Amino acid sequence: MVEAALTVRSVLEDLEVESYCKTSGATGLHVYVPLGAMYSYDDARQFAEIIVHLVQRRLPGVTSLIRDPQRRQGKVYLDYLQNIQGQTLAAAYSVRPRPGAPVSTPLKWDEVAPKLAPTDFTMRNIMSRLEKIGDIFRPVLGPGIDMEAALRRLEARGKREGGK
Repeated sequence: MVEAALTVRSVLEDLEVESYCKTSGATGLHVYVPLGAMYSYDDARQFAEIIVHLVQRRLPGVTSLIRDPQRRQGKVYLDYLQNIQGQTLAAAYSVRPRPGAPVSTPLKWDEVAPKLAPTDFTMRNIMSRLEKIGDIFRPVLGPGIDMEAALRRLEARGKREGGK
Protein backbone atom coordinates (compact mmCIF):
# COMPACT_ATOMS: atom_id res chain seq x y z
CA MET A 1 0.00 0.00 0.00
CA VAL A 2 2.77 2.44 0.91
CA GLU A 3 4.78 1.62 -2.21
CA ALA A 4 1.68 2.10 -4.36
CA ALA A 5 0.86 5.47 -2.76
CA LEU A 6 4.43 6.69 -3.18
CA THR A 7 4.37 5.59 -6.81
CA VAL A 8 1.14 7.52 -7.36
CA ARG A 9 2.90 10.54 -5.91
CA SER A 10 5.93 9.97 -8.17
CA VAL A 11 3.76 9.72 -11.29
CA LEU A 12 1.95 12.91 -10.31
CA GLU A 13 5.23 14.70 -9.56
CA ASP A 14 6.46 13.72 -13.04
CA LEU A 15 3.41 15.59 -14.37
CA GLU A 16 4.05 18.53 -12.00
CA VAL A 17 0.83 17.79 -10.13
CA GLU A 18 0.56 18.42 -6.39
CA SER A 19 -0.96 15.62 -4.31
CA TYR A 20 -1.95 14.92 -0.73
CA CYS A 21 -2.32 11.63 1.10
CA LYS A 22 -4.62 10.51 3.91
CA THR A 23 -5.45 7.27 5.60
CA SER A 24 -8.84 5.79 4.92
CA GLY A 25 -9.27 5.21 8.63
CA ALA A 26 -9.17 1.50 7.91
CA THR A 27 -6.49 -0.25 5.87
CA GLY A 28 -6.07 1.95 2.80
CA LEU A 29 -4.59 5.23 1.68
CA HIS A 30 -6.23 7.86 -0.49
CA VAL A 31 -4.29 10.26 -2.71
CA TYR A 32 -5.98 13.55 -3.48
CA VAL A 33 -5.29 16.04 -6.23
CA PRO A 34 -6.79 19.52 -5.84
CA LEU A 35 -9.13 20.24 -8.74
CA GLY A 36 -10.44 23.64 -7.63
CA ALA A 37 -14.02 22.67 -8.59
CA MET A 38 -13.00 23.15 -12.24
CA TYR A 39 -13.59 19.64 -13.56
CA SER A 40 -16.50 17.22 -13.81
CA TYR A 41 -16.67 13.85 -12.09
CA ASP A 42 -16.01 12.26 -15.47
CA ASP A 43 -12.90 14.42 -16.00
CA ALA A 44 -11.61 13.49 -12.54
CA ARG A 45 -12.31 9.79 -13.07
CA GLN A 46 -10.59 9.76 -16.46
CA PHE A 47 -7.54 11.58 -15.05
CA ALA A 48 -7.39 9.15 -12.11
CA GLU A 49 -7.72 6.21 -14.52
CA ILE A 50 -4.73 7.45 -16.53
CA ILE A 51 -2.68 7.85 -13.36
CA VAL A 52 -3.49 4.37 -12.01
CA HIS A 53 -2.63 2.77 -15.34
CA LEU A 54 0.78 4.49 -15.19
CA VAL A 55 1.24 3.30 -11.60
CA GLN A 56 0.18 -0.23 -12.51
CA ARG A 57 2.79 -0.28 -15.30
CA ARG A 58 5.47 0.66 -12.76
CA LEU A 59 4.30 -1.83 -10.12
CA PRO A 60 2.66 -4.78 -11.92
CA GLY A 61 3.71 -7.26 -9.23
CA VAL A 62 2.28 -5.16 -6.41
CA THR A 63 -0.82 -3.43 -7.79
CA SER A 64 -3.99 -4.40 -9.58
CA LEU A 65 -6.86 -2.72 -11.38
CA ILE A 66 -9.10 -5.72 -10.65
CA ARG A 67 -11.73 -4.87 -8.03
CA ASP A 68 -12.47 -8.44 -6.84
CA PRO A 69 -10.07 -9.29 -3.96
CA GLN A 70 -10.01 -13.00 -4.86
CA ARG A 71 -9.02 -12.26 -8.46
CA ARG A 72 -6.32 -9.72 -7.60
CA GLN A 73 -4.58 -12.19 -5.28
CA GLY A 74 -3.29 -9.92 -2.50
CA LYS A 75 -2.24 -7.04 -4.71
CA VAL A 76 -3.04 -3.43 -3.83
CA TYR A 77 -6.18 -2.30 -5.64
CA LEU A 78 -5.80 1.05 -7.44
CA ASP A 79 -9.37 2.35 -7.18
CA TYR A 80 -9.97 5.15 -9.64
CA LEU A 81 -13.71 4.40 -9.56
CA GLN A 82 -14.02 6.37 -6.33
CA ASN A 83 -14.16 9.39 -8.62
CA ILE A 84 -17.78 9.10 -9.67
CA GLN A 85 -20.79 11.03 -8.51
CA GLY A 86 -22.56 9.37 -5.60
CA GLN A 87 -19.57 7.28 -4.50
CA THR A 88 -18.83 7.57 -0.79
CA LEU A 89 -15.58 7.61 1.12
CA ALA A 90 -14.34 8.56 4.55
CA ALA A 91 -13.85 12.31 4.80
CA ALA A 92 -10.63 13.63 6.27
CA TYR A 93 -10.75 13.63 10.07
CA SER A 94 -13.80 11.38 10.26
CA VAL A 95 -13.88 8.70 12.94
CA ARG A 96 -14.43 5.22 11.55
CA PRO A 97 -16.74 2.70 13.24
CA ARG A 98 -13.95 0.23 13.95
CA PRO A 99 -12.17 -1.02 17.08
CA GLY A 100 -9.96 1.71 18.52
CA ALA A 101 -11.92 4.47 16.70
CA PRO A 102 -9.37 5.15 13.95
CA VAL A 103 -9.60 8.49 12.15
CA SER A 104 -9.15 9.13 8.44
CA THR A 105 -6.01 11.22 8.81
CA PRO A 106 -4.11 13.44 6.36
CA LEU A 107 -0.42 12.59 6.24
CA LYS A 108 2.75 14.41 5.33
CA TRP A 109 4.38 12.52 2.48
CA ASP A 110 7.38 11.69 4.68
CA GLU A 111 4.97 9.81 6.99
CA VAL A 112 3.99 7.50 4.13
CA ALA A 113 6.65 4.93 4.97
CA PRO A 114 6.86 1.16 5.49
CA LYS A 115 6.06 1.34 9.22
CA LEU A 116 2.89 3.37 8.63
CA ALA A 117 -0.06 1.95 10.55
CA PRO A 118 -3.24 3.84 9.64
CA THR A 119 -4.86 2.56 12.85
CA ASP A 120 -2.32 4.57 14.90
CA PHE A 121 -4.40 7.69 14.22
CA THR A 122 -7.42 7.62 16.51
CA MET A 123 -10.01 9.90 18.06
CA ARG A 124 -7.82 9.86 21.18
CA ASN A 125 -4.82 11.48 19.48
CA ILE A 126 -6.12 13.35 16.42
CA MET A 127 -6.69 16.64 18.27
CA SER A 128 -3.14 16.77 19.61
CA ARG A 129 -1.87 16.00 16.10
CA LEU A 130 -3.92 18.87 14.67
CA GLU A 131 -2.65 21.23 17.38
CA LYS A 132 0.93 20.20 16.63
CA ILE A 133 0.99 20.22 12.79
CA GLY A 134 -2.20 21.99 11.79
CA ASP A 135 -4.52 21.04 8.96
CA ILE A 136 -2.13 19.73 6.31
CA PHE A 137 -5.11 18.75 4.16
CA ARG A 138 -6.38 22.31 3.66
CA PRO A 139 -4.62 22.80 0.28
CA VAL A 140 -6.87 20.10 -1.22
CA LEU A 141 -9.65 22.70 -1.16
CA GLY A 142 -7.47 25.41 -2.71
CA PRO A 143 -6.76 26.27 -6.32
CA GLY A 144 -6.82 23.26 -8.55
CA ILE A 145 -4.31 21.83 -10.94
CA ASP A 146 -4.29 22.55 -14.64
CA MET A 147 -5.33 19.09 -15.81
CA GLU A 148 -4.90 19.92 -19.48
CA ALA A 149 -1.31 21.07 -18.88
CA ALA A 150 -0.58 17.87 -16.92
CA LEU A 151 -1.95 15.78 -19.80
CA ARG A 152 0.16 17.73 -22.29
CA ARG A 153 3.25 16.99 -20.16
CA LEU A 154 2.29 13.32 -20.16
CA GLU A 155 1.86 13.32 -23.94
CA ALA A 156 5.21 15.09 -24.42
CA ARG A 157 6.92 12.60 -22.12
CA GLY A 158 5.40 9.73 -24.10
CA LYS A 159 6.72 11.19 -27.35
CA ARG A 160 10.20 11.62 -25.83
CA GLU A 161 10.14 7.99 -24.69
CA GLY A 162 9.11 6.79 -28.13
CA GLY A 163 5.42 6.33 -27.36
CA LYS A 164 6.01 3.73 -24.65
